[in-house]
Amino acid sequence: MAEMKICVYNPIKSVMNGNGISSAITQQMITLKMNKIEVAENTNTNFDILQINTVDPFSLYAIYEAKAKNKPVIIHTHSSAEDFKNSFIFSNALSPVVKDYLKYFYGLADMLVCPSEYTKKLLIEQYNITKPIEVISNGVDIEKFKDTLLRAKRDIYRKKFKLEGKVVFCCAGVFERKGVSTFIEVAKALKNTSKSKAKNKVSFVWFGKIISFLTPATTLKTYINQKDAIFTDYVEDIQAVYASGDIFLFPTKEENQGIALLEAIASKKPVIIRDITVFDWLDDGIDCLKAKNDEEFIAKTRILLNNHRLGKKLAENAYKKLISQGHNLKNTGKKYKKIYNRLLKNRNKK
Repeated sequence: MAEMKICVYNPIKSVMNGNGISSAITQQMITLKMNKIEVAENTNTNFDILQINTVDPFSLYAIYEAKAKNKPVIIHTHSSAEDFKNSFIFSNALSPVVKDYLKYFYGLADMLVCPSEYTKKLLIEQYNITKPIEVISNGVDIEKFKDTLLRAKRDIYRKKFKLEGKVVFCCAGVFERKGVSTFIEVAKALKNTSKSKAKNKVSFVWFGKIISFLTPATTLKTYINQKDAIFTDYVEDIQAVYASGDIFLFPTKEENQGIALLEAIASKKPVIIRDITVFDWLDDGIDCLKAKNDEEFIAKTRILLNNHRLGKKLAENAYKKLISQGHNLKNTGKKYKKIYNRLLKNRNKK
């Protein structure tokens, strides 16, 4: 196999820090290096394929440059108008404009990579995309979330944020789309329902970046003016995040995959998720619990708080499925190699 260099371009790295797309870019670089594929981080060096993750003007210009040099372009479809809604200020009003822009932007690719079958179907049916599309999971670094590593970091954030008893947690940017209000409603209903002993207490904590100037005031008030759940803002140590928690509550309303969910499963935490199409690869009652509304989230969380054996069973089954379905980074790297060789072969034929 001929050697190749892939430019995993990230022109707004500082802005994306703590964002799901930033995590996806990190995952890509790890999986490529695992598979001995040379990686470049900017376009100032020679490379064979340009890999784009963000839809900013800098990335658009880099695409134009690559095409002028006959370099194949892969675009990862992390963004959609659907997951743009209910996030930033004016995001709902701007959503139609975003959709038109994404149609154009994704249309520039030689190949699109979707993190899930759900996103692929969305692009074909709602965006009328005709470009070749491959589905490759964002993946998760299984080794990073080993039991031994997490146990060593169990108390770091529990002590810092004064978390007591069983910890119900989420790890995501603080947007209403992620289900912030649902998380708080669950916390209101279940926090410290048993106060007789510290071991019976329940803490609710949301680990995730808060972008105050882009967040609607109503959303800010939702989590700032309540005392039932802790919002940490951005935290550095992702292993300590998953080590500190006992039940992963992920009430997000729209995802293209959900890296945080993969990380929670890799950490062998039982997960409660919203019953939406993108999570169809998980089965309710077998490897997760699913809920459709606040009342169901409260009920399902109560079940896991009171049934450790069920939580352990769900976590073990989800972990096995994570591995069997190829979400390990070593597996994703093999898929990348195949599409890289295909693109380079097609380029040489032109």
